[in-house]
Amino acid sequence: MQAERYTIKNPADTWSVKKFWIKAFAVYALAEAIFLGATYFITYSQCQSCVLPVPFYLWQYLANLLLTALFWYGLTFFYKQALWKTITANMLIFFLYYFIYAGMLYAILNSGQEWLLGKPLQSRSFQYVVYNSWFDIGKYVVKLSAFYVLRFYAEYRKAASQRLQLAVINKDMQLNLLKQQLNPHFYFNTLNNLYGLSRNNHPKLPAALNQLYDIMQYVITDCNQHKVSLGQEINFLRSYIELEKLRYESDTIIEFDVKGETRDQQIIPLLLIQFVENAFKHGLKEKSKNDWMKVNTAIAGNELVFRVSNSNYSSLPTGGIGISSVKNILELQYQGKYELQMQQEDHCFSVTLKLSL
Repeated sequence: MQAERYTIKNPADTWSVKKFWIKAFAVYALAEAIFLGATYFITYSQCQSCVLPVPFYLWQYLANLLLTALFWYGLTFFYKQALWKTITANMLIFFLYYFIYAGMLYAILNSGQEWLLGKPLQSRSFQYVVYNSWFDIGKYVVKLSAFYVLRFYAEYRKAASQRLQLAVINKDMQLNLLKQQLNPHFYFNTLNNLYGLSRNNHPKLPAALNQLYDIMQYVITDCNQHKVSLGQEINFLRSYIELEKLRYESDTIIEFDVKGETRDQQIIPLLLIQFVENAFKHGLKEKSKNDWMKVNTAIAGNELVFRVSNSNYSSLPTGGIGISSVKNILELQYQGKYELQMQQEDHCFSVTLKLSL
């Protein structure tokens, strides 16, 4: 059984292509009108008896538009075919175009219509008409060149549009990946810690439950927006850090400091959490008395400086999926508006993100 093949077209893209070709043909029609008008007036200024009535030039103009439209339309069917098919099609279309136009011109010149030709003209043979219309070959070459230039440009625009669409889709997929990465181990560890607090009826339990609720609401609901307020992102980080603190001893240094005011600034959701999550995962993994982590956020207008520094990194975490996704999102959404630095020295690792919101 032979498999069926389906092609799905986006109606918006199809209409965009049609509008492009309509505009291109309108420009060609204007250029053709200017050319024929200039030909008429130049000929009239040199030899008044040599010009034909205006209806003849109008017919010539309309005939050129019709044949060019059919000519361009026919070429679209062979544009992406094998080279030999394209060359053969171009030759066939050329002869059809040339001899159809010559045939129409022959019929007009021998029609005997004075309103169209002016004074009666001597009968012309078809061979004579063909022989004296070689100039139209040059016009055909110009129209052929214009078609391929326009076609290449249309393909370039389409490819650029597709790249942009893929970039947006890629960003959304990476954002979903970041959300999924946060869910498993963080929620497992948090629930385990809450269970321990509940067994001892610890006074921190109500606040911890409320922080978990805020985190889940942010990740599940608020993060479905393209951007969130900077204040929401910072509150999410604060709740996350407070819940993670439950896993460590009270003398472990874990600090979160915010300087400046959050107003109407907006940011891509879950953009900053990966740096904090990596600090807990790598910087505090040994849970020794020498472990520490500091998160500093400075806000000045629409400028954000976010810095995470911590202890005990054995190597730079540049190859993880989360960090790579954040870098890609930064490049897609904040190109030319961010600076990301990672440093390791004296058993201390730090990451600094400067971002123009």
